[in-house]
Amino acid sequence: MNKDYYSILEVSRSATPEEIKKNYRRLAMKWHPDKNLNNREEAESKMKEINEAYQVLGDETKRKQYNRYGKAGASASGDGGFGQEIEFGDIFDDIFDIFGKGRKKRANNTSTSNEFQVQNGADILINLSLGFKEAVLGTTKKLTLELEKSCSQCKQTGAYSSEHIVICSSCHGSGVVVIIQRSLFGNIRTQSTCPNCRGHGLIISKKCEVCHGRKFIKKSEIITVKIPRGIQPGQKLSLRNIGNDGWHGGKRGDIYFEIKIEKHNYFQRKDNDIHVSVPISFLDAILGNSVEIITLEGLEKVKVPTGTQNGDYLILSQRGCYLTINGSQRGSFYIWWQIRLPRKISLETTEVLKRLSESHWNPNKEFIEKNKELL
Repeated sequence: MNKDYYSILEVSRSATPEEIKKNYRRLAMKWHPDKNLNNREEAESKMKEINEAYQVLGDETKRKQYNRYGKAGASASGDGGFGQEIEFGDIFDDIFDIFGKGRKKRANNTSTSNEFQVQNGADILINLSLGFKEAVLGTTKKLTLELEKSCSQCKQTGAYSSEHIVICSSCHGSGVVVIIQRSLFGNIRTQSTCPNCRGHGLIISKKCEVCHGRKFIKKSEIITVKIPRGIQPGQKLSLRNIGNDGWHGGKRGDIYFEIKIEKHNYFQRKDNDIHVSVPISFLDAILGNSVEIITLEGLEKVKVPTGTQNGDYLILSQRGCYLTINGSQRGSFYIWWQIRLPRKISLETTEVLKRLSESHWNPNKEFIEKNKELL
């Protein structure tokens, strides 16, 4: 069934070229998909019909053929030979078919680009540095981010007002321009994206005074990030739908955090165990006194085993790093004893130690006795 191009453009069959062009522009502005986001599919269908009708009625020769033969006449090949218009892609599609390569895919003619489709906002990747204890025990961070927010002034059109969105004069709203070249095969017709409107079909005569045509504005926003305990180095966390605004009602983007854990001078991590070096006096080591230890949870008193040697260690089980995020199982906490000797002591202390050395164990004297054969 032939379409009535005159009815589509809402003009009479006796309409002048100026009337046809004027009505085409009016209808293209009315039904352009970028102005009908709520019923986009219907608008795209209407726009396709409007463009099809104008391509025929806007051309004097095609209009005469249409008036005489209908739609078939408007799309007739004419007198053949060099007067015939051939789609550039069709020639090579046939060649590909002959050699079994399959038909090349051609892009659909459309007056819109991805920029005008509903899209989710762009994701954000943030390198987040955590202290050692923050990573093991968890923490809460407040971060200030510069986000892309949808311009509320122009509703993401980029224009000062709707009156300042006009149909592109180069492509007449189709988003493409057509070039016809003569060749041995006939007139070869190629089409490309309109350089004036970049395929949008519309241009902005005056930009929005708030976003200056960007359609987004930068806005600072404070977000709260809850870091769970047991986060591992290099692990990523994500917060959904709190990032950059989307296009035309699309969801906000996601924020991804790549975790970097700072090294600590005291707490040394090996797998999920924690190792610390703790200085104690030789008297604590001999007598087995209780000393204070700095753990992840704070100060804690620990009894030194009697007779501890330099380099010995004590293990506190279930006091290391968590094995999994928000898990309950933990690694061990290794305490490595570093026995310290005083560089200076009082005369009174000296006398006491002398008496002890004369009446108690002397490791040097024992060593000499056992190794006399070396003399």
